[in-house]
Amino acid sequence: MKELKEAVKVLMHEEYERAAERFGESFHSPHEAYAVILEEKEEAGWELMDLKYAIDLFWESVKKDDTEYRDALKGIEKHALNAACECIQVAAIAYKARK
Repeated sequence: MKELKEAVKVLMHEEYERAAERFGESFHSPHEAYAVILEEKEEAGWELMDLKYAIDLFWESVKKDDTEYRDALKGIEKHALNAACECIQVAAIAYKARK
């Protein structure tokens, strides 16, 4: 987990650099930072809700001994990755607000 966390920190810094290049290196106010963090958190939340739904679909297939569960696994993978990306953006925005 420690190595993964370090790799994610690198991704966070890369995301900060992309965002800083596009939107500037700092926020105009804590209110602006809050609004951007809130937006990214909301997007992460939607992905986590979709992830829960995909996991529930997988579990329903498992309980029914249904072998057609690959789409549910694709959904789990997709939404977990999307949620991770959104959380990296939240971290990058918080990092930007600290600078």
